[in-house]
Amino acid sequence: MLKLSTRSSYGLRACVALALRTGREPLPAIELSRSNQIPHRYLEQILNSLRRQGLVDSTRGTKGGYKLAKDPSTIRIGDIVRAVEGELEPILCSVPEHRSQDCRTHSGCISRGLCHALESTLMRVLDGTTLEDLRREALHIAEHPDYGSDTLPLSLVSLSLQRQTAGVGASQSKEVTQTTTTI
Repeated sequence: MLKLSTRSSYGLRACVALALRTGREPLPAIELSRSNQIPHRYLEQILNSLRRQGLVDSTRGTKGGYKLAKDPSTIRIGDIVRAVEGELEPILCSVPEHRSQDCRTHSGCISRGLCHALESTLMRVLDGTTLEDLRREALHIAEHPDYGSDTLPLSLVSLSLQRQTAGVGASQSKEVTQTTTTI
């Protein structure tokens, strides 16, 4: 089964958490690390990769931290994956002993066509989904506790309860104070 690496999953989790805080002050990396259960040093490396690609901004100082550099609707999930992973390895390799830099174009590869189709489909899905799509889904889950509540992280369950008791509607979703979601 195809799956994202831990690095991509953590990068995506951090970006969703920052998307939930759009328009607010920067979030310190240690807080982002704790609330999303990502090892702090590993998260710092991931955030630096995202910063170098222009996806997050960092601010130093006592009120410093990280925030998205762009609107979540303009950040594609593929952008996040490429920022933290670099060039993706071929998905399927039928002849690993002949793997090389040009294996995607090597005419002697028997799985080249299949590999190209898989990679094209994967990238089409990743590039066709924005961070805003995931932000909205996280808010939807938080607003509807019966919708997958057995798999929600505690922070989204808390968000859901806070919104119910405060009578917060979907139109006020920009005022979300939680920063955590699970990807």
